Amino acid sequence: MKNKKKILIRILILIAGILAVTAMFLGFRLRNSVLIQACQIQLPPHDVTAYRQDDSQWADDALGDSSFTMKSSGCLVSCIASAVSMESKEEVNPGELNRLFTEYNVYDHEGNIQWSVIDSINGYSTQVYQDVSQQEIDQCLAAGHYPIVRVRVSAVGNFHYVLIVGTENGDYICMDPLKDELTRLSQYAGRVYAVRVVWVDD
Repeated sequence: MKNKKKILIRILILIAGILAVTAMFLGFRLRNSVLIQACQIQLPPHDVTAYRQDDSQWADDALGDSSFTMKSSGCLVSCIASAVSMESKEEVNPGELNRLFTEYNVYDHEGNIQWSVIDSINGYSTQVYQDVSQQEIDQCLAAGHYPIVRVRVSAVGNFHYVLIVGTENGDYICMDPLKDELTRLSQYAGRVYAVRVVWVDD
């Protein structure tokens, strides 16, 4: 009987340890994120221009003079290309946009986008939000812009960027450059780490 109690205690301690480690892991991965839920206003997406960052036409193209490629790190560029294409009504694919950004030295040596440099490109404007909120996202959509949000793959994986293209049934609809179909923000646990917007001036 004593042996059974000892075994049970050890099992309970092990389970408690696993739960504690899991909670610490989730807390670490979800830090600095904001839980976002769309309002009930319906803004269903229409005529979405969707691009995949790993499309063979540009998958192997480098981001500037960095060692990173569109396939490995081009989610943000692909989201911008989609947003610009939909707003301007003229297709600007990720390969073309990447070449433009390379020409204007938009990337640093690690392939990160320098947002202020995009503003120097004729016709392009950006906004980098310091805070993340539903209000900011909704205001972007109401103004006809498409918010680019930083999320984590499968909620707790690597950082990734998706483009919000509308709302439906209390959830934001997203264009994910790693998916063939539109997704929902809830598929990334509704957690947003940053908001960016790029648009083209008339």
